[in-house]
Formats: sequence, C-alpha cells, structure tokens
Amino acid sequence: MSLIVLENITHQNGGKILYKNSEMRINKGEHVALVGPNGAGKSTLLNIIAQKITPDHGNIEWHPKAKIGYLDQHQEVDPNITSEEYLKDAFKNLFEIEAKIHKIYENMAIEYKESDLIKALELQDYLTSHNFDTIDKTVGNLVSGLGINPNNMKKKLSELSGGQRGKILLAKLLLKNDDFILLDEPTNFLDIEQVEWLINFLNNYENAFLMISHDIEFVNRVAKIIFAIENQKINRYVGDYNKYLELSALKADQYDKARESQQQQIAKLKDYIARNAARFSTAKSAQSRQKQLDKMDVLDERKKIVKPKMSFKYKRPNSAVVVKSQNLEIGYNFSLTAPLTFELREGQKCIVKGYNGIGKTTFLKTVSNKLNPIDGWCKLGDGVEVRYFEQVEKFHEYENPISYLSSRHPQVLEPEIRSTLSRFGIRTELMLNPMNDLSGGEQTKVRLASLSLEPASLLILDEPTNHIDVLAKESLLEAIREFQGTVLITTHDINFETNWADKVLNFEDLVE
Repeated sequence: MSLIVLENITHQNGGKILYKNSEMRINKGEHVALVGPNGAGKSTLLNIIAQKITPDHGNIEWHPKAKIGYLDQHQEVDPNITSEEYLKDAFKNLFEIEAKIHKIYENMAIEYKESDLIKALELQDYLTSHNFDTIDKTVGNLVSGLGINPNNMKKKLSELSGGQRGKILLAKLLLKNDDFILLDEPTNFLDIEQVEWLINFLNNYENAFLMISHDIEFVNRVAKIIFAIENQKINRYVGDYNKYLELSALKADQYDKARESQQQQIAKLKDYIARNAARFSTAKSAQSRQKQLDKMDVLDERKKIVKPKMSFKYKRPNSAVVVKSQNLEIGYNFSLTAPLTFELREGQKCIVKGYNGIGKTTFLKTVSNKLNPIDGWCKLGDGVEVRYFEQVEKFHEYENPISYLSSRHPQVLEPEIRSTLSRFGIRTELMLNPMNDLSGGEQTKVRLASLSLEPASLLILDEPTNHIDVLAKESLLEAIREFQGTVLITTHDINFETNWADKVLNFEDLVE
C-alpha cells in the first residue's frame, strides 16, 4: 500500500531548479533515507511532503487514512508547558477517552443506566488495547533512551537547552507512532549511546519513515531504501547507503557514456547540416537532419559535486598561554559543574565533550567573555584574537550571504567576499538569496566563511558539523587540522575524526 505518491514534481528555490518532473513513492512500512549535498533540496522536499510548501508543478497524493508526523527542529511549541506535559500530549486522544469514562461514572452516580456502563466498559477496553496503563513506562523508556535528563521533565520547554529541546521534540514524534514520520537530522544533539538506541528503535519501527541525515553510518544501518536528489531528479535505490553509492556510481557512468555518445551524434549531424544545407541536391537531406536534431532530447552535462576548500587565517598571540582558568565555575543562576582549572597553549586543539545540557555551550561563552563566570576566573592571553561560531544564529529578514559577510567585515571588498563564499561551497546563484531561504548546511557554510575573513588566535566552534554534508565535514576537518592556532570545539558527530586533538575536556567528569 502506498502512503504517499509524488508525480511530475517540479520545484525551484531562489531561481535554482531543485527537481524537474520527478517521481517518488513510499509504501507502508518502508524505511527510507533522502540523500544529497547541501542545497540539493532535501529539507524542501520534506516540507513539500508535509504539505508546508506547495510545489511549483506536480501532484501529491496521500493515503486518506495515513497519519503523518514531522520532526522539525524549528517548529514552534508552547514554551510554558513542561516537557512531561508535552510528551504526554502524544496520547491526547487516550486521555480524552479516560476523561469520558470518568464523566460517564459521575453521571451513573446520579442516574444509573446499563447502556452507560456498557459504553464505559467499551471505552476501557479501547484504552487497554492501546496500552494506556503503560504510558508512563513508555515515556520513561524514550526519555532514558534519548538521554533526556529526568530533572528536565518538570521544566518548561523554554528553560531547556537547544539539545535537550531537540530530544524532547524527537521523543514526542516517536511516541505518537504515526503511519509515516519525517525525520530531519534526528541524530543532531545525540551522543554515541543515544544514536545506538535510536538505530535499534528505528530498525524495530513497524511503520514507515523518511529521514535526512548526514551521519553516513547511521543511514547505512537504518535505511533500506535510498532516495537521492541527483541532477534535478529524485532517484530510488533499493539497499543501504553503501549499495546506493555503488548503484549511483554505475548510473552516473552509464549517463556519462550515453551523453558522450549523444554529443558525438550531435556533432555529426551539425557537420552534415553545415556541409549540405546550401547545396540544392542535398538541402532536403540537411533539413531532415535538422528536424532530427531539433527533436532530440539533449542530455545535460552531469553536475559534479565540488568539495569546499575551507581554511582559517592565523594571528600569532603575544603570549604562549591562550586560555587559562582557575577554579572556574560556569552557569547562569547557579554553577553547572565543579571548579575547573585548565589552560590551552598556542596551537593546541581541545574537544569539549559531555551530554546535552551539561554546560558545554555555557563554557564556550564564558571562555569567549560572552558570559561571566559564577566563580573563579577565566582569562585570554595577551593579543589573543577570538573567532566564535555559535551553535544557533538568527538572521535578518533580508540578509543574504554577501550582506552577512559585508556587515561583519566592512573592510573586506566584495570580490574577496564572493571568492571566500565560493571556497566554502556557496554557489554564485545563492549569494544574493535570503539567508533564511538557504538550507541549514548552506547557512553553516556562510557562517564558517565569515570566520575565515579575519585572522584568529583561537577558534571556538560550537557544533559546527550540524547540517553540513560529508564533503563539507571533510573540508572543515582539514581546515582545523591545518590551522596553526588554538581550537576549542564541541561536536556530537561520531563520524567527525578527532584524533588530531591534543586535549579532551569531558564535562561529565566535572559534574558533582
């Protein structure tokens, strides 16, 4: 049974055609991944499927009884409800039935009717068949598996860190058990153990899902069908990610050979027409060749995916010690960790680890002097220039990549800005598009490009691998390894190689 069918879908974003006359069909119970480089249109396609965006052309047909769920990290939720209330809202219909049963018994206390008793028992049987009595256990399993801090269950959603909030959103989606769920980067903010738990959960999930993830190992272990956005088409491959790579390479090779053969045929036709069009005896034959040429469906050159060439400029500080702290306690209203004494010297690279909400971002903000410590002190060395990549950033409505960089680096001329954006993987046609219209990966590339325009002694990077594709991650890794200065970085990406680090600061060792 098909849950959703897309027919002849054509759509463009910012003047760029994402898909052209493309098809897509997802059946009941299928476990599907959608892949493609940043900007290919993956999140846009999810929004089209979720009916949040109307395609420029084509039809979308849902099974009339299918229930759909969508993990959108940016969705608006009531900030004043607690995490527990938000999660239990996944069972809203069951709690409403329970309320009906209570109301029936209240009415029966006033006036007994056997028909009311029968109705109440029927409703109770429905609750039992839907495991109403084990809701607390079901919620508890999700909370534990996704690494949600139990203390956060009584907190309002507005009080949670970005990572903890993301986990709560994911947990509710999984609790709803819809016929078909859409998952956009579900492993963002998850640690290794939690990713393993999610892999096991999804492999045992009876219903269908379509996910986007740049975590290749995760995709390889979960997806059984791959849809790839390639050359404005949505191509279907049966198998895991490794099988997709094999089949996609074969398909690309066949396409290139077919195009080469066609180009040779076109060249011969054009040559014949040029030699014979003017001669009376062969003019009709030349016209026939021209008609043949005009009717030909010319194969476009396959677009090659170009790896970004990221790099960061270095400014040598005046002191050998770049960062130093003594009995540092971080937090807002109270200390999140035990006192921390540490130092980073010139050229050292340090990874900050720990579960979501433990205080990694708070620590980075304290080091960069964006936040005052609760107690103790943290100082930068003399002449240390800091460049800071924040985990989340909001953009002005009409801000585009060029204006974003220009406003932050007014001394840099536009040709250099364009060149830098290009090196970081932003195509020319996107440079004047609103930042809010770019994909999450493209936004990240623009922000990383901004860091590179001025020299730094210390790079502070808070989850810079979120949303970016495999080639961009490889380029970022190379840039970090080649950077002569000091690096302080957090990342949950288990595929992001970290053997280059001189130090590891694990905040879980600091929790009292």
